[in-house]
Amino acid sequence: MSRATRSILAFVRRLLPDRMLKPIGHSKRGAMPFSESEIKLVALVLSDWDRALLSRIAAEHRWAIHFARTCDEAWEALNERKAQIILCEREVAGMDWRPVIRKMVSAPHLVCAILISNVTDDYLWNEVVSRGGHDVLATPLREENVLRAIRLAWLYWNSARKYNAGVA
Repeated sequence: MSRATRSILAFVRRLLPDRMLKPIGHSKRGAMPFSESEIKLVALVLSDWDRALLSRIAAEHRWAIHFARTCDEAWEALNERKAQIILCEREVAGMDWRPVIRKMVSAPHLVCAILISNVTDDYLWNEVVSRGGHDVLATPLREENVLRAIRLAWLYWNSARKYNAGVA
């Protein structure tokens, strides 16, 4: 992803009101702009509290979620399930998050990686994006932040998939 694209994404991310990232009801023609049940996640998350929150959110929104405890397990699940989004804890024992993000976004299919960290600032966000990641979520996780980040990642993923299909 080019530096200009990253800058544009950062700018748009800050401008989008939360209401644009919430599911929209049926339009006049009866079609949903997107189906949340299409969202597939892999979560390399060790915290029981965060896992419980993510499980509840996924169940409420009919997302398919798979939890992993190791990078290898996450990589296998990501590719096996063709998940669009991976959530990676920054503090997974014995691993530096940088190569983990790089590996996850190198999957044969398009993947949006979201880093979960107790430290969040523009520097970290820029570092995540420069390594191919999509966003940073602060811990402890809050439902509204999780929803916003996942929906924005899925909208980006879906748009990029359609664009790549049109180009090919």
